[in-house]
Amino acid sequence: MHILQIINALTLGGAQFILLDLARHARSEGCEVEIACFRDGPIGNILRQEGFTVHVLGENFLDIPAFSRLVGILAKFRPDIVHSHLFRATLWARICCWLPPHIKLITSIHGCESTSFHYLERLLNRLSDELVFPSRFLRDWYIKRIRSRKSEECSIIYPGVTITAPAGGRQPGARLRIGTLSRLHPVKGIDRLIEACSRLKQERIDFELVIGGDGRLRHELNELAKKCKIDDCCRFCGEISDRQSFLDALDIFVAPSRQEAFGIHICEAMERGLPVVGSRVGGIPELIEHGHTGLLFDPESPDELTQALRKLAENPEFRNLLGNNARRRVESQFDRKAAVAVHLELFRRLCTNRRHVHFAVSSGELGGGERVALGLIRSLKARGWQVSATCCGDPLATAISAAGAPVYVSSMRGGGVFFALKLLASLCMQRPDVISSHLNRASLAAGLLGRICQIPCVSHIHGLNKQSYYRFSDSLIAVSNAVKNHIVAQNGDLVNTTVITNRIDRPALAPKKFPGKPLRLVITAKLHKNKGHLWALEAIADSIGQVGDIRIDILGEGPERAALEKYCRDSCLKNLVRFHGFVSEPEAFYDRIDIALLPSLGEGIPLSLLEAMRWGIPCVATNIGGIPEIVENGKNGILIEPGKAEALIGAILRIRSDYERFSAAAVEHFKDINNYADMIDAFENLLLQTIRKER
Repeated sequence: MHILQIINALTLGGAQFILLDLARHARSEGCEVEIACFRDGPIGNILRQEGFTVHVLGENFLDIPAFSRLVGILAKFRPDIVHSHLFRATLWARICCWLPPHIKLITSIHGCESTSFHYLERLLNRLSDELVFPSRFLRDWYIKRIRSRKSEECSIIYPGVTITAPAGGRQPGARLRIGTLSRLHPVKGIDRLIEACSRLKQERIDFELVIGGDGRLRHELNELAKKCKIDDCCRFCGEISDRQSFLDALDIFVAPSRQEAFGIHICEAMERGLPVVGSRVGGIPELIEHGHTGLLFDPESPDELTQALRKLAENPEFRNLLGNNARRRVESQFDRKAAVAVHLELFRRLCTNRRHVHFAVSSGELGGGERVALGLIRSLKARGWQVSATCCGDPLATAISAAGAPVYVSSMRGGGVFFALKLLASLCMQRPDVISSHLNRASLAAGLLGRICQIPCVSHIHGLNKQSYYRFSDSLIAVSNAVKNHIVAQNGDLVNTTVITNRIDRPALAPKKFPGKPLRLVITAKLHKNKGHLWALEAIADSIGQVGDIRIDILGEGPERAALEKYCRDSCLKNLVRFHGFVSEPEAFYDRIDIALLPSLGEGIPLSLLEAMRWGIPCVATNIGGIPEIVENGKNGILIEPGKAEALIGAILRIRSDYERFSAAAVEHFKDINNYADMIDAFENLLLQTIRKER
C-alpha cells in the first residue's frame, strides 16, 4: 500500500508528531510512505534522517507551481491513500484527489478553525472519503457547524503517545517545578498560568515555572512575568527537542488552554506520571478525570487554577496518586501503537473495500431495463456496496432513493446533454470506482465521461441496439445470447461482452387451474411501435368470433397510447380492452390473468414473461431476440413469428385447450432458470474484475 501524507508545515506540533508516528508505523508494516509539505521544519529533518522521501511544495500554498508539483507527485508515486492534515494542505489534497484518477482521501481534523474555514468546509468536505477526529468534542463541534456530515460518517481516533519506562522521580525536597509545553499563542492561555503563579508566590509557595515552546507571544509573556514579579522564578526554554526529559524534570503539568481539540502534550505529561491541571474546555475533559488523573478548572475563573496548583503544591502524596493514575490511564487508553494501528486499519479498509458503483439510467420510468437496474441497486446495497445513481426522474428516482442510494435527477432534454452534465457532476461528487450504465444514451454518456474521468464503465445492453452506443464502455453485459450475437455481429473485435440473463428476486407460485370465461390476456410493455401492440390487437379483432369471450389488460405507458386507444374505440374491441397506464407492480394483476401476450418486434430478455411464468401463466410471444431463451415452444408457452395473425390466434386457442399442462410447465421452467443470486454474483464479479483491471 502506497500512502502519501500531506501537511502545511513540518514544524514541532501535535499534527506533525501524529504524522511522524503514522509514517514510521506504516513503513514497519510494509507500506510505502512519502510526505509532502508546503514548509519544511524539524520534523522534516527527522523524516529524512530515517530515510523517508519529503517533498517541499513551496512556502506559498497558493502558488500554481506548488499545485503542479503536488499533481506530479501523485502521478509518479501513485498512492492508494492520501492522508491530509490541517486545512491548507487538505484544500490542495481535496482538489488533486478529486481530479482523475480519483484517489481515496482521508482527512484528519486537528482543531477548531476560523469562520472562513466553515464556509469552505461546507463546500468541500464531501471530497474527503473519511474524516478522522482526535476527540468526541471536535467531532461534535464539526458536525454542529459544518452540518453536512453525520456522526457515523466520522471516525474518532485518539492520537496517543509512546509508552516508555516510567521516570525515576525527582529528588525529595527539591524546589517544586511547575511546567507547561505548547506554542506561545493566545489560545494556549499561558498568561493565565503566569497570573496564577503570581498568586502562589504571594502566598510564599516556593516553586519554579518552566515554559517550553516558542511563538509570537514570547516577548509579551516575558513582560507579563516581569509585571507579575515572577521573572526570577519563571524560565522560558524555547523549542524543546527532548520532550521526555523536559517532562521528567517537572512535578506538575499545566494545560491552561482557552481552546483545545485534544492536547497531545497533556497525554505526554500523563505518560510520564505527572499530575495534570487542565482547563475544562474542548477535548481536555476526555483526557483528565477530575480528582482521579488530574484536576480541571473553569477557564473563566483564575482563582480555580490557583486553588488547584496550591492543592497539589501542598500535598505531595496527592500529586503522586494523581500521577500514577494518569500513567495507568494512558497505558490502557492512549497507547500510540494502538492509535496508529487503527489508522492503518482504516487505510486498508478504504483500499480493499473500494466498492462504489454509480448507476447511470437515461430514463425515469420503471420499464424492464429500469427495473433490472433498481434490483441491482438494492442487491448491491445489501451486499455492502456503496451505491449512487443518476436518472431522469420519477418513479425511478423515488424508488432508488427508497433503496437508500443518493440519486441525482436530470432530464433527457437537449438530446441528452443535460443528462450528461448531471452525470458528470454526480461522478465528480461521488467519485465511484465503476459506472453501471443502463439504456442507450446513458451508456454512451457514461462510457465517454468514464474515459474522461478515468472511471471504468460497465454497460448493460437490454435490447437489440446499435453497437455505437457502447463504443466507450470498458465491459458489456448482454441480457441474452441473442443480444450478444447482435452486438458482436456489428463489431467482430468486440470480445468484452458477457451474458448475464435477467432474473427476478421472487419465488415460483402454484400452477393455475383451467380458466373460466372470459379469457383474460395481458400485454405488459411500453406503448411503443417496437412492442407490436397494434398488429396483435388487429389479429384478435379480426378473429373475435373464433377466440370467443375475451378481455385484454394493457399495462404500460408510451407514445402510442392515443393511437391504440383510438383503434380499440373504433373496432369491436371497444369494451374488451382496458388501458391501465404505468403500473408500478404489474404482478398485482396476475392473479386474474390467464395468458401473457408479448407481440414485440425486438426484445432482450423481457421481465414481464418471467413474472408471468412465476405465476403459472403460459406465454404467447414472438420468436425474436432473447425470448426463445426463456420460452420453450410448446412447453411453457408458444412462440410465433412477428405479424403472423393466424399463428397468434392459433397459439391462444391451443393454450386454452391444454391450459393446466402449460401452466404447470411455466412454473417448473421458472424454477429451473430463475436463480437471482447467481445473476447478482455474476454482475458483482464483473464489476470487481473491471475495477481490478483499471487499477
